[in-house]
Amino acid sequence: MPMNEPTRYGKYLLEKKLATGGMAQLYRAKHLGDQGFEKIIAIKQILPHLSAEKELVDAFIDEAKLAALLNHQNIVQIYDFGKIEDSYFISMEYLFGKDLRAIAGKAREREMPLGLQNALYIATRVCAGLDYAHKLNDFHEKPLNIIHRDISPQNIFITYEGEVKILDFGIAKAASQSTITQMGMIKGKVAYMSPEQATGNPIDHRSDIFSTGIVLYEMLSGKRMFQGDTMQILAKVRRAEFDPPEAAIPAMPVTLYRVLHQALAKEPSDRYQTCGEMLADLEECMVGLEIRPSARGLGAYMKELFAKEIVDERELMRKPEPAAPVREPEPVVPPPPSEPTPIPPPAEPRPAFGPPVWKKVRLAPLAKIVGSLVAVVVVAFTIKHFIQAPSSPPPLPSPPAESKPAPPCDAANALIDKARQVTGTKPSEAVPLLGQAIGVAPKCAMAYFELGRVYTKYPKLRDYPKAIEAYGKAADLDPKFPDIFFNLGYVYTVTKKYPKAEEMYAQAVKLEPNYLDEVLYNLAFVQERQGKTQAAIANLERALQLNPTDKQAKSLLDSLKGK
Repeated sequence: MPMNEPTRYGKYLLEKKLATGGMAQLYRAKHLGDQGFEKIIAIKQILPHLSAEKELVDAFIDEAKLAALLNHQNIVQIYDFGKIEDSYFISMEYLFGKDLRAIAGKAREREMPLGLQNALYIATRVCAGLDYAHKLNDFHEKPLNIIHRDISPQNIFITYEGEVKILDFGIAKAASQSTITQMGMIKGKVAYMSPEQATGNPIDHRSDIFSTGIVLYEMLSGKRMFQGDTMQILAKVRRAEFDPPEAAIPAMPVTLYRVLHQALAKEPSDRYQTCGEMLADLEECMVGLEIRPSARGLGAYMKELFAKEIVDERELMRKPEPAAPVREPEPVVPPPPSEPTPIPPPAEPRPAFGPPVWKKVRLAPLAKIVGSLVAVVVVAFTIKHFIQAPSSPPPLPSPPAESKPAPPCDAANALIDKARQVTGTKPSEAVPLLGQAIGVAPKCAMAYFELGRVYTKYPKLRDYPKAIEAYGKAADLDPKFPDIFFNLGYVYTVTKKYPKAEEMYAQAVKLEPNYLDEVLYNLAFVQERQGKTQAAIANLERALQLNPTDKQAKSLLDSLKGK
């Protein structure tokens, strides 16, 4: 098939070939249904020359069936499996973001380390997905004994919204059974094997735990755990020979070093026996962090790291695809819409960090208490994302006059949007742009809000007094915009002005934003710092009513009740 020509493939329209790997090729596609139904998906096909290899095809079929049983928020979702035109395929969800290998490369290029909180959050989500898979039973309640076998940066995908997805469940196992693809699979992946896997011994789910430990080690250190050529790496992996975490990753919590040592133990019996145990210890490591790890924080980091790429991808998604060619005996496939419209992300609050919309950060409670390829869905292939610019806040009510003036931000919207675009790469250029926006629209709350966010977020521009002044003017202009008060609460908290922080968070609570559980958590935090234990308990209980799965809020609540 030509690389970029849309082609009918059963009930699917293959729009663009994204990449070709050792055993398969990946396409961006559409699922076409009745009444004009369309859904963007990914299609992975076995390479034509491998379709005749019975052993590989049989394994591919078995593993595709197995992957379809996996239904977890941290595992890529399989939709369909079958055979069309003598070619086996898998269809799966199409995600917008980058794999961890691409993230690591971009982070080095832009000198923007992933950071402790993001690394811990990613590791906890990988552990959660693996723990689910390892413990999964079939329909007869018999253990499936699933082992991923290929946990590596290429198979950990992060969306621009901060979701973490494990890719290629079971496919690595299928590939390992092929004499044609075996060497290709080992090359480049041996650095993430467990000692028993590198030695060729039988493995179980504890091999995935070792691989997860390697990924965490590298996210924190910013360098490879095993270095050298392939044979040197293989020898080091077999001996579990690497720099101790304390030497490679200085100034980390002692509890985190313990997690790494146990996950990376050479003997499986000395490791964590389940990913659930590792997950529990990682969550304990989060206690005491000043910024609470979350999908929102990770999403903010992704949007800043890939700000330019997101703009480029948005434009690419807007370009119309070429008309589909005729392929006998099928009719001409109509061209897809000129502007594909993936489901936009839900509205998000805009607290202190992360252009253009920061996913709010949770602050940590006391020492022991605070705080969690190339393409989309599949073997680490990169894909494209359509990101909508955040909307401006609702215009201020018009005065009861016969003349109806334009909304206060109309004259400044273009400047504000331009400032948001440059904050990811050149934040210093955002300040004069926002200054111009304020000049042409002095009653635009969003212009002041964005200026406050710049003064809060970027170390070289950080100026908390100026941030407070900007947020204060925004609040005067739009007192019903909860994000302003949330960000003010954040600034007052990091500057340890807890009474003012409490006042701001309390005001945000009154406005009942869609992230109310987060506001209540932060309010409880600053109340606890002031010794207002009962008030903090009441707010944590309310937060848990809104979000019963919030483990850190529960941990803080239990601790305060214990006191």
